Amino acid sequence: MKAILIILLLSLTILISVPNAVALEKEEIIPQSDKYSQIDQAVDTHAKALNQQNQQWRGRLKQEISDVKSNQQGLDQRLSDKKQKLAAINQKIATLSAQKNTLTNDYQSIVDDMKLVQGAYQKTIRSLSQQWQQSPTQLIEPQRRQSLEKAQSHLGFPNLARLNELVTYAVDDMKMTAEVAKTNTPISFEDGHVSDEKLSVIGGLMAVTATKTPKFIMFTDKLPTAIAPNNSTISHNINQWLNNQSQLLPLDLSQGRMLPSLADKQTVIDWVKKGGEVLWPILILALIGVIIALWRAIVLFRWRPLTHLANEDNSANEDNSVNEDNVENTDLSLIKQQLLEASRTPAASVLANAMAIDSSVESMDLRLKQLMLKQMSKFERGLGFIALLAAMAPMLGLLGTVSGMIETFQSLTEFGNSDPKLLSQGISKALITTQAGLLVALPLLLLHYPLKRRAQALSLNMEQQAALLLALFIESGDKHDNR
Repeated sequence: MKAILIILLLSLTILISVPNAVALEKEEIIPQSDKYSQIDQAVDTHAKALNQQNQQWRGRLKQEISDVKSNQQGLDQRLSDKKQKLAAINQKIATLSAQKNTLTNDYQSIVDDMKLVQGAYQKTIRSLSQQWQQSPTQLIEPQRRQSLEKAQSHLGFPNLARLNELVTYAVDDMKMTAEVAKTNTPISFEDGHVSDEKLSVIGGLMAVTATKTPKFIMFTDKLPTAIAPNNSTISHNINQWLNNQSQLLPLDLSQGRMLPSLADKQTVIDWVKKGGEVLWPILILALIGVIIALWRAIVLFRWRPLTHLANEDNSANEDNSVNEDNVENTDLSLIKQQLLEASRTPAASVLANAMAIDSSVESMDLRLKQLMLKQMSKFERGLGFIALLAAMAPMLGLLGTVSGMIETFQSLTEFGNSDPKLLSQGISKALITTQAGLLVALPLLLLHYPLKRRAQALSLNMEQQAALLLALFIESGDKHDNR
């Protein structure tokens, strides 16, 4: 409204200013009287025009105000309708959002269930693959391996046909575990040649060649391999069972896993070769220790302890024993004669050599100590060396183990092989020397103990008899002085 009024005022100002300019130009031509009449006429004309225009503008303004009011009512009605529609849409959106959340939760629950089912399916496929890879029944149905490979390569959820196929194979495998089936299949032998052989599949436990001398079948990634048992009795028992001649059947419960170790049984020579250079010194120590132990055992157990010294009344007894209550009747000459006649008794030789009738007690004591120390060294000869060998053998074994471990890890560092089987083989070879060292040390220690005890018993017996002889010698000297 204000814009319209401003436009009208501007138009009026222009209309007033234009006639004034025209009148000023004509002042010199038109007379003064005519000038005012013309101005009045012009003013009236313009006033009428302005009034007419003003009326028109007012009519238009009223019409526009009426139109605006009518439009405002329509807009208000439309706004009210739009608000109602917006409220309805918001309500619908809320309903759809709730439905969406419900469907999302249901979908997530279904997805989680499907993941569990798919995980169980993949786990079952892997379990079946591991089981059937070593199962003898694969020789009867070789096509199931391809089906398993397809199932493992398929990442999504399997279709119903594939599930039915796997279930059928699983049921057939269960049925085949309760029967003995015959089949022909190419197998490889120990010498490397491959031939089509007739096999007997004994349930799900093992498969053997249907020959006069049955051989076990070991399953590998390529071809099944025939391995002959190292014991001919096993083949004979299997053959009798297949011919219904016996109820005893040797079973391979490992399903081929232990067959290589049975076929490649390690001998003592192989064990020595695997031990390396350090094993030979250990074996030499064992040989030396056994020889010395046998030598000392023969010597020590051949020697006998000295029995009690005899007196005059019972000198003829077989055991040459003495009754210490009859010491007064003891004759040193008879005792010396008894000692000289004793055989295989080192203590008797020591005491006989120490006896001297005219010597004093001090000199006899010194001679006894000297001769006893000399004889004790003979008793202990070689025993310390046996103990040394028993201690050195485990140390050499440990040295060989450490050296073997170093070589194993150096080879792994150079060639970078991540196969744990190679590492375990290297460690197994390295531990052979430790095993050998302990096998040598334990028998040497067991031999050293009784030999040590025997030497101590002989030494103790010699000391006891020397003390008794010295006492008899003192007693005899006292009796001689009293006379």
